[in-house]
Amino acid sequence: MIHGVRGTLAALAFAACFTALPALAQDDLPTEPRPERLYFNSGALLGSARVVGLGGAYVGIAEGAAGVSSNTAALAQRSPSLERDWDLGVTLSWLDLPFTGTKRRDVDNDGLADESVDSRQLLGALMLQYKRFGIGFLWRNSRTGYCITLGCRGEGEKLRVSLTQSVLAGSVAFGQDDFILSLGIFSAQASFSELGDQSWRYGDTGVAVDMLYRPHGRSYRIGVAIRPEVVAGWRRDEGQSPFIAGRQVYAAVVSPAVLSLGASWRLGEGAHRYNRLSPAARRQLQVDGDALPVPEEEPRDALAGRWLITAQVDLISSVSNAVAARSLANITEPQQIVGDTAMFQPRLGAEWDTFPGLLRLRAGTWLEPSPYPDRNPRPHLTGGFELFVLRYWEDWSITASFDLASRYSNWGVSIGFWR
Repeated sequence: MIHGVRGTLAALAFAACFTALPALAQDDLPTEPRPERLYFNSGALLGSARVVGLGGAYVGIAEGAAGVSSNTAALAQRSPSLERDWDLGVTLSWLDLPFTGTKRRDVDNDGLADESVDSRQLLGALMLQYKRFGIGFLWRNSRTGYCITLGCRGEGEKLRVSLTQSVLAGSVAFGQDDFILSLGIFSAQASFSELGDQSWRYGDTGVAVDMLYRPHGRSYRIGVAIRPEVVAGWRRDEGQSPFIAGRQVYAAVVSPAVLSLGASWRLGEGAHRYNRLSPAARRQLQVDGDALPVPEEEPRDALAGRWLITAQVDLISSVSNAVAARSLANITEPQQIVGDTAMFQPRLGAEWDTFPGLLRLRAGTWLEPSPYPDRNPRPHLTGGFELFVLRYWEDWSITASFDLASRYSNWGVSIGFWR
């Protein structure tokens, strides 16, 4: 009887030891995130077919809702054909459809094939103009999925990384719409998730300042866009673990500061009409009774130069203690510091009204720097066309574009208004 009691006690002690081991291991786990910050790399060229066709050199053009992503001064730049006091614009771009493979692509320009199993980027903008004022919202989201198991057959075996940049801005035009100033709230956000409702969220904001100089009667424009550096810290929910899918999360996500300087020129017959006033702006000058002279009205279809040349340079700041977003999925690889040096990103584009009122051709190029050390910049070739289709309520057109580089390609088609 005594022997049986001793055996039972020994078995209980043996089980208690093994039960205590996981508890001890759990106590050894970190309670805080890793000190590094994930680098927000928005190097992929995303926008309307015209923006892509011109190599992204759009800060010095800033026209319509499509221009808000480059320069929010586009919010108060009125179309030369606008006759009413208000206008509404919207644009939506989608890169990498869900069924598009990414195994042979190198979107982040690190010299290696992307390890993501799916990738999607969205960009949308909404703008509302009233007289010389404009207000609008820009939203850009990049969502990437990484395998966390060998099979990776279901949603529960994928780690989702979502990175978002947004701007809420207001803009006002001065004089004969010669100078446009825009101020906005710039936001950088991120979230990591797997199967389930829980997500690990990051976010913070800064101030964006954009400008456009478009002197009336001149054939050029000059644009400036300033995006602040935003360090989006982890917004930890009560009791939330610093681990997701067995991976320790990072303390923050960092979006580098960007200064964009651009200019555009019109060449050819009627180039001086590049910055002509719309009928609505001309009427407003007459009603307000300003001391400024009211320019004479010109025919709506008058040529404004058949050639458009645009150039831009982006200065991207360095950031400290940042790693690539893919680091969250590759916990077995050493952490590689990225973005620790400032980068220079030039852009150049040209547009030719081949058959005025019917067909436009576009070509461009841009040099994509890499935030990865010892990685050379990657040149891109862009281009496209815009074809007038029909006039029904508005003038409709079909626009196509391409963006080609080593281990990267982007083809786009859009339907919009002929301007």
